[in-house]
Amino acid sequence: MHHELIRLGAGAHAFAIQILGNRDDAADAVQDAMVKALSAPDAYDARQGPLKPWFYRVVRNRCLDLLRGRRSNTETVDALPAAGPDPESALAAEQRDSEIQRALDTLPPAQRQILVLRDYLDLGYAEISVVLDIPPGTVMSRLHRARNAMREALNNHVK
Repeated sequence: MHHELIRLGAGAHAFAIQILGNRDDAADAVQDAMVKALSAPDAYDARQGPLKPWFYRVVRNRCLDLLRGRRSNTETVDALPAAGPDPESALAAEQRDSEIQRALDTLPPAQRQILVLRDYLDLGYAEISVVLDIPPGTVMSRLHRARNAMREALNNHVK
């Protein structure tokens, strides 16, 4: 399980950034979740589903605990770093990522989370259901609303 958790770390960190709005707090949340998972190996039961959605749920719960502890989130979300084959491509990718991040920042946390889980971390509907603790049928409708809100936010930002 240790190697699988390490493999999930980068995606979990990106997810935690979207919830907490701060890279350092996100790293702490992921580390706490890893410690929890490794110190209680019986907490994960493979018969109940794959490790990935279970671990992302542990990360999400830790992030929500941290948010409850600080009650106000005034920090901005760090954009994920962009990389390109040349400086011009890198700049274009960075600008695009920045626009996407600003649009994401305008969405409610629940919409940001479901978009990140599906479109950035490539989780399936059943896995998202586990992470967010919502019925599978609800995932599709919430994702549809979140994508519409994101589209509107991007269109408003471009104008």
